[in-house]
Amino acid sequence: LNSLQTALPIERIMWARRLGRATPALAACGCLGLSSYDFAARRVRCEASSPTFSVGSYNVLCTTYALKWKERQGMDANGNSNWALRWPVMRDILKQASFDVLCLQEVEKTDVDSIVADLGPEYKSHYFKHPEKGRPPDGLLIAVKSSVCAAPSWSERDFKGKVIFGGVDFQHPCGARIRVITGHMRGRNQEQLDAFGAFAAEGTAQIEVITADFNEDFQERSAGTVPCPFDGKHVTLRRAPDLPQVSRPGNKQAQTPGQGLKIDYIWVRERTQDFQTELFFDEASRRAIIDSHKDCEATGEWPSDHGCEALSIRLRRKAWWQFWK
Repeated sequence: LNSLQTALPIERIMWARRLGRATPALAACGCLGLSSYDFAARRVRCEASSPTFSVGSYNVLCTTYALKWKERQGMDANGNSNWALRWPVMRDILKQASFDVLCLQEVEKTDVDSIVADLGPEYKSHYFKHPEKGRPPDGLLIAVKSSVCAAPSWSERDFKGKVIFGGVDFQHPCGARIRVITGHMRGRNQEQLDAFGAFAAEGTAQIEVITADFNEDFQERSAGTVPCPFDGKHVTLRRAPDLPQVSRPGNKQAQTPGQGLKIDYIWVRERTQDFQTELFFDEASRRAIIDSHKDCEATGEWPSDHGCEALSIRLRRKAWWQFWK
């Protein structure tokens, strides 16, 4: 397991061995109440079949801001928008990754229909428009695969009439109630972070997922940790050493060195004792991170001024013996 996750306590392993058995199998996989004590082999099979879902988060750099701030990832040599060249690259990255839940920031209102159409009929999508007086051109978009969520419930919250937070609640096929939210944060604004965290905590979900362009780096590099900016026991997954360690291309890093290196995050919290989560990078998530953090042939630059953030979450029902404690 990743160092941020909790391994099986050694005393429980020894407890099982003292009873002449291997480590108890997972209740979620239906391995309890069996006459055989061959739990070790069954646990391997159960863990291999534990349900998972993947999450991607991507700031796609809307045309209005690309031109306003003269972002070179969003303009051609003549200073015109290159969205028509960039979006197909990002679309292909996202289609290849095939995330179960996809969260996009800086989605231009005029591009929503084409983005939703390009994602395909397998997704249910919802657009969350920023308030007109705050950020008129863009908003957030959440897309959820129909195979993972038959009936999504969308929600949004307005922060001071300037930005919108977007969320979706759904029941995973394994039975877990999941809430995913996204936002485009100002950075170093604790009041906004508190409001965002409170929005995430709404509802009756068992698993809570927070995604955003946070515009600030939460990592304590000297300590090798990523402190949680929200109330509750949220965890995130540090990038593996062979993956990009930044969120933005070199020119953006040079413009705003005070923001840090990595400013896009996905946080996960177990709200109840029903499920344990394990965060990991599957191959599709790794590929999306790598391909979005490098120059593309279409423009010679990154397809956006941010790379894609991605990970997968394995869900395990807590076994009967874990509730005894």
